[in-house]
Amino acid sequence: MHHRKLESAVHVTSLFLFLLSAQGRSEFRVDIESTNNSAWGGFIRSEGTKLIKTKDHVGTSLDQSEGSAGIEKTVDLNSTGRIIFYAPETVTPIKTYEDGPLPPPWVESAVGPLPRGGSVIVKNGSILVETSSPERNEEFGSFYMTHRPFPETETHVTTKITRIDTYEQETKSGIMIRKGTDPNAESVFLALSHRRPASIHFTKGGETISKTDARSNSRPGHWLRLTREGGKITGYVSADGELWRSLKSFPDQMGKDAIVCLVGQGRKPRRRWATVFDHLQIGTLNELGSQKILHPKIALIDGTIFHSPIQSANKSIFRLGGNYTGKVIPSLTISRIEFHHPIENKFDEFLDGRRNGVLLSNGDFFECDLTSITNNAEGIEMACRSSLFGERKFDLTGSVDALVLRPASKKAPPGQPCSILTWQGGRIYGRNLRFNKNEAIIDTIRLRTQNIPLKEIKTIITGNKS
Repeated sequence: MHHRKLESAVHVTSLFLFLLSAQGRSEFRVDIESTNNSAWGGFIRSEGTKLIKTKDHVGTSLDQSEGSAGIEKTVDLNSTGRIIFYAPETVTPIKTYEDGPLPPPWVESAVGPLPRGGSVIVKNGSILVETSSPERNEEFGSFYMTHRPFPETETHVTTKITRIDTYEQETKSGIMIRKGTDPNAESVFLALSHRRPASIHFTKGGETISKTDARSNSRPGHWLRLTREGGKITGYVSADGELWRSLKSFPDQMGKDAIVCLVGQGRKPRRRWATVFDHLQIGTLNELGSQKILHPKIALIDGTIFHSPIQSANKSIFRLGGNYTGKVIPSLTISRIEFHHPIENKFDEFLDGRRNGVLLSNGDFFECDLTSITNNAEGIEMACRSSLFGERKFDLTGSVDALVLRPASKKAPPGQPCSILTWQGGRIYGRNLRFNKNEAIIDTIRLRTQNIPLKEIKTIITGNKS
């Protein structure tokens, strides 16, 4: 009964934190600078098309705040020069399990022959999965795991692999969704290793399709996430648990038989070894909220910076995806595209546009002209042509940091007095600033009308003050 009480307490606490975060997204702490050099700091919320001041800087309601008597509650945009948003507070992950064995519905077991077995235990809030190796002549890649049922749709499992206690070549530890415990069951395995970057493996009918992260830095210490959504299982990797990169998606036909597993697999001879899992979360995508997916950072020659997936491109145009699906950007208006960011300052000389080419993830700069960007079964691929080396192709999911086409202007474009800076590093120039339902709306030249959620905004400059 003890573990049931614990899980109930965890559920109540998680619900409270979810409601708290939802409330935090409806109110925003800001500093508002006016055109007459005065300023006000406190909390605002969006009501229809207006921004309403609700609390002072210490969180006291304006109706009860001693220093707020006579303050106009509606933000007057005509007399506002700048609105600075405070960074949203993050909720620290809670400890979900007490030290000792993992409680039901978790079950631990070996998949395939594993003579020395394994174990699973919670210690100091971390989950330790200890595993061992199959015999040397064993062909099946046996492993030890702990598993539990996994909801059928719109769900995720997220964790950080803090440590893997072996550097053995074939070691892989991570999270898995599989159709039961049978060794031949269909599965998707997202794994980390000391010897290779993150990898994802889809096994069905004895055949395995694998994809390795083209970036070489995804090692233990990174975060992993698997989602079930829209008939697909997708694997993500993150360095900080905030910004996520998608590795690959596979069809999801596991239905209600799916289980989620924490896995340790390898061939360390004659002894056991452990993997440490931290910050384990299993829940719905709705509870997870809006995922911060690392989309390409596109810088235009007029200084505009925005983030968007790229569906395809040729020498003349770029076709955008995501929130910009259907929009086309002429190539001549693009200065550079950063596929993985932020990029270290030491590479600034390659990004200034004096030379066009590709900045690779290993730090090399390859001078070339863009030929095309295409989506295929393996991911997103870019083709470039060099006068010296001919045509080269690059995997945009990891091997390329940036595509540099031409210099960008260092001045704001004329006739676009307003600018919005986002927490992700975006910069949108435009005019006719207004608000509606927790969004700032601004009319731009290249991107048409932009609706930017307030939770993504760092600073708004209205253009009312020089």
